Amino acid sequence: MKSFITLLLAAALFSCSKEIEKPEADQQNQIATTSSARLATNENVKLFSARTVAAYYSRSYIREKSFYVEVANLSPTKQVIVHHKMTDGTWKDFPLSYVKQGENNAEIWGWDINYGVGTPAAANFATAAFDDQFVIKYIVNGQTFWDNNGNKNYNISSPLMTDGMFLQNGLNINADTYHSTFTNGTSNNVQIFADVRNLNFNKVITLVYTTDNWATVKYAPFNYLQQYAYGGSNLNFFPTAKAFEKWSATLTTPAGVTNIKYAISYKVNGQEFWDNNFTRNYSINRQ
Repeated sequence: MKSFITLLLAAALFSCSKEIEKPEADQQNQIATTSSARLATNENVKLFSARTVAAYYSRSYIREKSFYVEVANLSPTKQVIVHHKMTDGTWKDFPLSYVKQGENNAEIWGWDINYGVGTPAAANFATAAFDDQFVIKYIVNGQTFWDNNGNKNYNISSPLMTDGMFLQNGLNINADTYHSTFTNGTSNNVQIFADVRNLNFNKVITLVYTTDNWATVKYAPFNYLQQYAYGGSNLNFFPTAKAFEKWSATLTTPAGVTNIKYAISYKVNGQEFWDNNFTRNYSINRQ
């Protein structure tokens, strides 16, 4: 079961935006386009996003890794693998699972793992001392395709108290669905998280959502997170020192609401980027 996140501190670097054209249900596909780079015609696999976290607080550890990969759908039968270097110098394969349909016959495959002390995965990963380097391997139709970041390998370091993050070139706003949730089984509060490419200090990030299947549309501002924590364990993380930030929107929904659907708008430098889950929007159900 995923860990719940509690907001600790947010800087007031947002404003509520009412400039977004109302995304009626029949307009969604027209106005809320996903701001991600597509696979080039000569590409079959590309890392979509990745995140690594390692933090320690009061004798407790939290460790997470997240990988999402975009592949050309060349066959119904395929393997998508993170080929990761370990601290002993060996390389290990970690298989990804199908997540969703992308655009232009592409697919998104992914893997989110919390392997900190006390988690169900901890025993399986007790000896998995990850190094920082990894590449992506795509096996399909008897061929193997690689994404090794232009022969440089991907390198997302995770020193203590650091949130390493990567977004594919052209992907400027990406919903963090792994952590977004109703804050507990009975609360009416919902927290939505997003990873953002820092294109300018001045930016407006807005949640566009509905609690009645788009019969009405609501808006909420995102807050920039200087730090955030997991549940009552107070395991603090700090945003990546690289050019990415984590933002959060917190909602209090009416009593009885069991689902919200949403997309995210990111306005910066006179441009507007969207993540609307490849025109399908995101959905969160009360557990």
